[in-house]
Formats: sequence, structure tokens, C-alpha cells
Amino acid sequence: MDGRSFFLGFSNRANPLAQVLALLVFGVFLVGALIIGSFVLVTLVGLGVIAFAALKLRGWWLRRRGGGPKGGGPKPGRAAKSIRYIEAEYEVIDVDAERRRSHERR
Repeated sequence: MDGRSFFLGFSNRANPLAQVLALLVFGVFLVGALIIGSFVLVTLVGLGVIAFAALKLRGWWLRRRGGGPKGGGPKPGRAAKSIRYIEAEYEVIDVDAERRRSHERR
């Protein structure tokens, strides 16, 4: 081995002023990366808080209207004015079969 240090590519015999300058540049980059990373983290956490608040507000609104998961339908004592049930019997008609039957009868 030739005794070189792998830290920043300088050897032990390199100029100490260049090593200090390289360490300062590395420190500036490190601080910049930490600042940018903290802004990204704060932005993501803020968006998460906004999304959580929006979901809670939607749940509150649905429960208030009586259709939410805890609401369980219309409130007791109130008539369901907008709900109508129609009961009927129905028969599924195959249109092609009806055409074939009408041609056979002719």
C-alpha cells in the first residue's frame, strides 16, 4: 500500500489547507442536504396532517347526515323521507328467444 487515505482522496502528505477547504465544502453540502431534507419531511408531514383532517371532516359530515359508519342509517325518531322501496315480481325476457318464437308461429 502507498499509505493514501481514502477520505476525500487526499494522501497523508497533502496540503493541510486543501484538506480543511475540502472539509468545509463537505460540511456546507452536508448542512444543505439536511436543510433540504427537513423541508421535504415537513412538507410530507404537513400534507399528511391535511389529508387526515380532511378524512376526519368527511367522517364527521357523513355521521352528521346519518350515513356514516357510526351513524347506522337514519336517526331514530325521524321518518326516512327520501327512501322508497318498490316490491315487484319480474321476469327476465330473452329478446332473441322471443324473436325466434314469433318467426316459428308464422
